Amino acid sequence: MRKTWVFLLFSLTAQAQVSFIPGNLRTAFNRAASVHKPVFIEVYSPTCHVCESFVPVFNKPSVGKFYNDRFVSYRLDINSQEAQGFLAKQGLVVPSLPLFLFYDENVRLLHAQNLNNTEKEVTGTGSKALNPAERASGYKDRFAKGDRAAAFLSAYSLYTRIVRDTVSNIQVMNAYAKSIRPAEYVSAFPLIKKALLDAENQLFTYFITHLEEYRKKNAPADVKQAGESVIMATLYSSRGNQMSSDRISKVASYLLLLGFDRKTMENRSLLPELNALFRERKTLQAITRVDRYLQTTQPGPDEYLYLSNYLPARSSDPLVLRKAAELKARAQKK
Repeated sequence: MRKTWVFLLFSLTAQAQVSFIPGNLRTAFNRAASVHKPVFIEVYSPTCHVCESFVPVFNKPSVGKFYNDRFVSYRLDINSQEAQGFLAKQGLVVPSLPLFLFYDENVRLLHAQNLNNTEKEVTGTGSKALNPAERASGYKDRFAKGDRAAAFLSAYSLYTRIVRDTVSNIQVMNAYAKSIRPAEYVSAFPLIKKALLDAENQLFTYFITHLEEYRKKNAPADVKQAGESVIMATLYSSRGNQMSSDRISKVASYLLLLGFDRKTMENRSLLPELNALFRERKTLQAITRVDRYLQTTQPGPDEYLYLSNYLPARSSDPLVLRKAAELKARAQKK
């Protein structure tokens, strides 16, 4: 009799919490196809303390019933080969953990979101995934139809990061900057940190010229890291490949304002600036830029060799070929 009660108690407890299916992703999607339910995937890490804070929420009976009635649920360890393969195939980035992913039974992405560990947000996110009018797969259409509510634009910009849609990210973040007042720019720092990819955005223009305001309200290290991330994303993006050499130099100089030294700035901006100079056929300026890099950073043989191969690939100008030969000789002496 006691064993029966223990079994019943275990069964009731299991039913009361979110039931994550064992096996693998194929198991989850096969199950979803058989019961005609969407799939909820929690991308997590066993060593992530934030992920652990979601466990008590998943264990709540109301949350368990909500998810068990509506989804086939699966936990995906981001450190596993399965996770790396799946995320790469889906073209997804994980900005932070845990990441909630929702798919239909045919492995089409419905919704993706990072969220806080509250019952309201956990069930609310699931509700969004079930609603075609609210889920992320419909964001592009909502934006095209003119939705410019700040809350929507914030959610959409974060989603563009997850699905690696840089073009939409730039458009949405430009719209977001226009949807709020300049007085709200400092309070928008979390979005600058998590979603902004373009140093041309007016949010970033304000940010880089009012750094002390952000440092007073946020950890200085976070401010520095956020600014660096936006600058590097800009310099090495497809848009960066179209920027003028003068503009690239200006964007790179923002690293100095953030507290990075000149050596770091020269190193980080070398290739984007050289690409622009060769595109503009400014050969002498390109050689001068290489010389400045060599004087400032004092590179090793690998860097010399790389540049000796890079330069002839960009230009057949005799001056460039002579510089490439010089660099190759110096690489061999190192």
